[in-house]
Amino acid sequence: GPFHPCHAVLPPQAYFESCVYDQCANSGSTEQLCNDLQAYAIACAEAGVALGDWSAGTVCGECSVGLLCGPDSRTG
Repeated sequence: GPFHPCHAVLPPQAYFESCVYDQCANSGSTEQLCNDLQAYAIACAEAGVALGDWSAGTVCGECSVGLLCGPDSRTG
């Protein structure tokens, strides 16, 4: 997937576990899912791994789910 290039630099296990917890706590909220994925994408970017537009073609690519939209909102 789009996050694979980051896995060796920033292992996803803690982010995955947090995401699963958040999904259970928020009844499978799409907005929460996208926020959790965005948090990992930002952490990857801060670690020097450019993921490009990881959300392209996904439900997270829509601004309507609550993600920040604009030039600074995507890692790439």
